[in-house]
Amino acid sequence: MKTIYLMRHSIPKKINLETSVIPLSTDGLKLAESKRALFLNIDYCYTSPYTRALETAKQISNKIEIMYDLQERIIGEAHEDFWLKQYLDYDYVNKNGESLNQVKKRMKIVIDKILKSINEGEQVLVVSHATAICAYLLNCCQIIITNASEKSRRITFNNDVILK
Repeated sequence: MKTIYLMRHSIPKKINLETSVIPLSTDGLKLAESKRALFLNIDYCYTSPYTRALETAKQISNKIEIMYDLQERIIGEAHEDFWLKQYLDYDYVNKNGESLNQVKKRMKIVIDKILKSINEGEQVLVVSHATAICAYLLNCCQIIITNASEKSRRITFNNDVILK
């Protein structure tokens, strides 16, 4: 069996930078390093090129490959009610952005590519971003908004809650 672990990057710094270059906070670096023991047996680590994802991966593994399609969703020109609209309509897209369905497709292609590249019995870690991972999970799970103002959601698989 092939095993793939999906991980959101650790805690980023709260600074106003272009999203792709936001680094991890000091706590984020410590948290990522504390997860190393969970992944001692992974054969490879694939990561988004975004700084916070790459820094997370480097705290866990020294066998890292950057895959650009693991990047976060391109939001484009967002507006106030965007967050809720995207979960009511997976094809909803901001100007110059990606819809959840577009991200879902992109993530499925890249993760399928990863799975095809590894051998039976190998384990890999994929470090990406919350929205990108949630979009990928739409291939087999349901996302339910529990509190739109707090951007809270629940992910279910076969009616069992797998993430709150």
